Amino acid sequence: MSFSPVKYATEAESNIVEQKNNAQKRKIIKHLFLYGAMTNTDLGNYVKLSTPKIISLLNELKNEGLIEELGQGNSSGGRRPNLYGNKEDAFYIVGISINIYKTSVSIFNAKNQKITDDHILPLTISHGTTIIDTIVEFTENIIREKQIVREKILGIGIEMPGMVDSETGINKTYMVSDLPVAEVFRNKFGMEVLIENDAKARAFAELRFGLAHRKKNVLAAHLDWGIGLGIIVNGKLYKGRDGFAGEFGHLPMVDRGILCKCGKQGCLETVASGIAIARLAKEGMIAGRSSFLGQLIEDDLENIEIRKVVQAAVMGDQYSISILANVGHWLGKGLAYLIQIFNPELIILGGRMSEANQFILPPIQQAIQIFCNPELSNDIEIKVSELGSQAGIQGVATLVLERVLDRN
Repeated sequence: MSFSPVKYATEAESNIVEQKNNAQKRKIIKHLFLYGAMTNTDLGNYVKLSTPKIISLLNELKNEGLIEELGQGNSSGGRRPNLYGNKEDAFYIVGISINIYKTSVSIFNAKNQKITDDHILPLTISHGTTIIDTIVEFTENIIREKQIVREKILGIGIEMPGMVDSETGINKTYMVSDLPVAEVFRNKFGMEVLIENDAKARAFAELRFGLAHRKKNVLAAHLDWGIGLGIIVNGKLYKGRDGFAGEFGHLPMVDRGILCKCGKQGCLETVASGIAIARLAKEGMIAGRSSFLGQLIEDDLENIEIRKVVQAAVMGDQYSISILANVGHWLGKGLAYLIQIFNPELIILGGRMSEANQFILPPIQQAIQIFCNPELSNDIEIKVSELGSQAGIQGVATLVLERVLDRN
């Protein structure tokens, strides 16, 4: 069986009717990936086709081994409609998450199911392009272990921190090289590769599968070692002119503050990021202000990270609680500025720091009340993401699917 989704997405057809049919087939495959099994009636309504036409296209996709019948759906009267879904092995998408200190790889099938365990590779992104070969070899080994036919891989999506322009494949912060980093990966993998900023990938996952689904105007703050922001405007991911919109962590917030890694002083990241939490925790340990943290990290300052501080706070450590409360205050002040600019209906908090929600949410809300016009902030919902740590990989994998299948 030939791998038809790639054909639909890449081959130029001379026959206009065939072009139209292929475009409609791509829509069906994409919709089944995003939303799961559907009846022929619902698919026909989505693609805006008559019942005979949608059934004809579904039969073609069945014959090509891309979709399958899954029984019958509910009926409001009369004959029950057939239920269709993508076949598990119709195609695959590889998702790679490059974090500051580690890289993880997952593979999704055509039903949007993750078919691999968590594969973690300890790496430091600051080492630049020298880690690319290691990531490629690691990923290729996973593909071989799962015995996946390469021709069935729709593409590879990579989410990473930094100033990423997904259109050009450039990251201006990390892994900078003569060629766009996406092109370097593309040459090594020999297939479609898309890169996206981690906060934007997570915001896209929220839009398609999470709390932002069916919402119009949402801010998704990614609170990790750094601070990022995904912006959804009118139901679409907003990237700005060069793809760099959302550099929330580098808003100047503190007068005469400490130097940020971006070269400016007093950025939000210097007082409200995971790196800031670790720095403040180390300072407290050295000053003898926390006994709980010392126990948790076995008195090794290099073991301090966000989850240890949260754990100490849960145990009642006053210094850890004060760190998280202070972080919440600064985040709330920053979000207050964004609320007055974007007027969102929902703010989603994700990333490692969101696990400290019981400690950071109250000061976030208090700071918003202090610094934001109440007419703008009173009806805003602030929620913690329900997608978990896989949101970035899931988001960037879906971005790959849509880029490939939305091509003309």
